[in-house]
Amino acid sequence: MGHYEFFMVNFAREAKGTGYIVTENESEAAHTIRFAVTPNVGAQQTQNDNQYVVRISLIRNEDNLEVVTFDFFFTELDEVYEYTRTLFQNATLYIPIYNELIIAGGPDNRWKNKWIYLRASFDYPITFYALQRSDELVGGIGLYHTDIAGNPDRTYPIGREIMAMPGFTLGFEFQLFNFFSLELNYQLSWGDTRNNFFVNMAAGAELKFPIKKFQNIVLVPYGAFTLPLTISKIFSEFPPFALGAGVQVCVRGGKNGAFFVDINYMFSFTDAIMYNPWKDYPDLYPNPEVIHYKRSIIGIGIGYKIGFIDR
Repeated sequence: MGHYEFFMVNFAREAKGTGYIVTENESEAAHTIRFAVTPNVGAQQTQNDNQYVVRISLIRNEDNLEVVTFDFFFTELDEVYEYTRTLFQNATLYIPIYNELIIAGGPDNRWKNKWIYLRASFDYPITFYALQRSDELVGGIGLYHTDIAGNPDRTYPIGREIMAMPGFTLGFEFQLFNFFSLELNYQLSWGDTRNNFFVNMAAGAELKFPIKKFQNIVLVPYGAFTLPLTISKIFSEFPPFALGAGVQVCVRGGKNGAFFVDINYMFSFTDAIMYNPWKDYPDLYPNPEVIHYKRSIIGIGIGYKIGFIDR
């Protein structure tokens, strides 16, 4: 660790331990502590101790006034550890007590700026299966029975199918940049159009673009990808993936996390092909054997995410 990094890291640790909030931008804070480490020329010439000198300055940001400046001499960084707290206290001695939160950079925004978030949510996906009209269906919408000659003699009209059942999502979000995050998640929901107890499972990925302009709210538009892990037996063929987009509205929930509402829309580009529910009942409407649908989902969720490791 270099000299400059050593003082930055250790003073930041002391500041957080004392109750200050360390900001990334100077414009967000009332004061800045600056460091300048240079060789101690006199000591180097005589080969004595105190080979280096660090100049520590407290700057008032509103007018760039140097409130206090002092020097500290050392040779090895290891010997500085026991003086770090004293040096920090000397540097912040002239910060008014009543102004601590402003000095520290305003409200605590650490909940917005974590490297990793653990996300959990209760979801209510509404899945739409839009019937694809085709010549295989009578009039484009009818299942049918045939007579001895093979001609349709009875029909059963069908339409779109809708499935709305609860589920949940667990995931990890990695905030790679201040404006960009990647979430990997596991999704589970119940039911298909014929069995409420079937368990749908999927793996998902979301590319998120957090907007942090508001004090206690973060808007997070995102693009999403899902890969099904389980497929109901009612399907002859099922779309291999779905793409879509959504938005999370996050509201601060403690120092390290946020409550959120999630709304998204997902679409499958290939058909979901269902077996005809009457295919094994020749006296009813067994034709055609399969039915083509376009699949899409409107997802609604509410949850909480907690962050780890300040950025």
